Amino acid sequence: MYQMQDLVVRINWCFQKMTSSNWSDIRNNTTLHSFYWIHEGSGVFHTDQTYQVEPGMLFYMEPGLRMRMASSTESPLLMSMVLFECCAVHFSTGQWQMPAAVPRLDLPFVKKFNGDIALKLDSTFRDVTHTWVPTNPDSELESSTILLRLIAKLHQQEQAPVQEEQAFERYARIKKEIENHFAEPLHIEQMAREHAISVSYLRKLFLKHIHLPPKDYLTAIRMQHAERYLTYTNHTLRVIAHACGYSDEFHFSKAFRKWKGVAPTEFRNGVGAGVGQMLTMNRSLP
Repeated sequence: MYQMQDLVVRINWCFQKMTSSNWSDIRNNTTLHSFYWIHEGSGVFHTDQTYQVEPGMLFYMEPGLRMRMASSTESPLLMSMVLFECCAVHFSTGQWQMPAAVPRLDLPFVKKFNGDIALKLDSTFRDVTHTWVPTNPDSELESSTILLRLIAKLHQQEQAPVQEEQAFERYARIKKEIENHFAEPLHIEQMAREHAISVSYLRKLFLKHIHLPPKDYLTAIRMQHAERYLTYTNHTLRVIAHACGYSDEFHFSKAFRKWKGVAPTEFRNGVGAGVGQMLTMNRSLP
């Protein structure tokens, strides 16, 4: 299929539609991916079966799917509609692969959301429709970024079983904390206590969703940043160690050798040099 980090989207059209009583229509453009988010009202959507529509429902239509829509007389529909193209572009071993069209996202045709997640999705769809302005590069880029974040969130929701929803939210917060604060002296046991989740269950969730225990994920984030410091800057090992969450260069070098199989200086002078040779005039970050 595709990896989430490889997805690229281009919005062709998005808008909020306030329907009238007894409004009806068909899905006219079936060549694109489409989201229909229901803000208010009620109605009926029909494909191979009929769906009673209400606020908090999200319909995802892959290219080629046909649908008829109708609004109720008493409570007309207010909905956000996002029509977009989607492809996957993979980067591996220093090279970009050819873009590959994504025929279908791994999302259900319809899902009902409640509570906080419904409020967040409602706000996000309002943001993307208000942000998008055709032919305006800044707004198109910003709205596409919002849409990608939305798609990522929807994929996370699909990965989390209902009975694990609360635990998944805690796992997601800890994962984000690791990603944003990797340079700080983080302790997984303390983070688990702060988020009221057991260390063993947290480890189970990390293994399930990203196939790494939390300590190894923290190390991976730190080492990936370290590789880039070694490649693109002339910072000393001491500076890089502190920037990547290590108290001194000895512990940093030991961890890096275990991660990469070579010492940091060997990586910088050997493997990293091939990537960074174009930057030899000035390898310091701004």
